Amino acid sequence: MKTEKRIDELLEACDTCSGEQDNNHEDGHARMAKSDLFNIADNAKALHDMLDDNYPLDDWAKAKLTKASDYVKAVLQHIKYEVEQEGEQPEGQEHTKIYIATDPRTLGM
Repeated sequence: MKTEKRIDELLEACDTCSGEQDNNHEDGHARMAKSDLFNIADNAKALHDMLDDNYPLDDWAKAKLTKASDYVKAVLQHIKYEVEQEGEQPEGQEHTKIYIATDPRTLGM
């Protein structure tokens, strides 16, 4: 399955995610979060592999999976926003757009 292969790739690519927690806590570092994410991915893969499409999953279990998915997605969206904001130009230092046309029709000729 495509999802299973992607999860395997992510787990293999995560060299720094050993599943061990670091006792040196420093604000702003994501080592513990990466450990948690490794465990989430590992457990999600195991659960994904166990479930058949027609497995009768209890309502409470569906709700927990939906909540977990929402929580991870919320953090992802927050981090993506923060990373994108770091790339913004300070006020007064705007970029000039240059358009290069190779076809005279794009210049209106």
